Amino acid sequence: MLKSVILAGIPEIAPWNASIPFDSRNFRDIGNTSTLSFNYNVEQRRLQNYRSAAGGTYASADRVTEATGTLDPRDFSPENMALAMWGNSTAVAGGAVTNEAHKCYLGGFVMTARMIDTTVAVVVKKGATTVDEDDYLVERAGIRFKETVSTSGLLDGDAITIDYTASSVVDIEALVTTAPLVSVRLIGEDAVSGEPVTARFHKVKLGLASDVSLIGDDFGTLSLSMTMEEDATVVGTGISKYFKIQQLGAPA
Repeated sequence: MLKSVILAGIPEIAPWNASIPFDSRNFRDIGNTSTLSFNYNVEQRRLQNYRSAAGGTYASADRVTEATGTLDPRDFSPENMALAMWGNSTAVAGGAVTNEAHKCYLGGFVMTARMIDTTVAVVVKKGATTVDEDDYLVERAGIRFKETVSTSGLLDGDAITIDYTASSVVDIEALVTTAPLVSVRLIGEDAVSGEPVTARFHKVKLGLASDVSLIGDDFGTLSLSMTMEEDATVVGTGISKYFKIQQLGAPA
């Protein structure tokens, strides 16, 4: 049956595990994703036809050297960011922070180690002297000193301490693991026919996210390359060890 398609759907990822069958792995929805595609690199060998002055090809052999793909999540969740940066994410509970050491930079910004709960008072001290709260502005990421301050003896570069209440955050550390091996599946549908389409990519090594914009005019993208490796746990005659696509159709 001939079909024209426009595909969309929900991509999910699970850690690849040789001891767990594909459909039993713990898949996670990675959210809105603008691209899930695959491609091949093919090594072409050609033997020229030397028997004729007209030339041509006498024999040829093509061999797939690599099956690749692209995955472009658009949701910057901590889990997605950690995956895209070969890192990890850790939830850190909020709470009181006392005597956090910093330097005072008049007219400058002092970034605290944790994000500040701005609904709770912040106390800044130089030694035993409490800095006048009118000398700085409290922001989520730290405090911003005014260029001219009223606190007696407070000078540019002085050692200070900050007491504040930290908000609960998620720390995302980059480049602390190797390239993750995952399984990818798509729960999709065809916008033309409304019919379901599924895909299973058995064993995929994810590359680092490229050109991630933290400042820009458009919605961000975590663009990931995929390299499909042979999955030896997939067995059976005529069954791909790389990936499978399934769509509705009448029996042959």
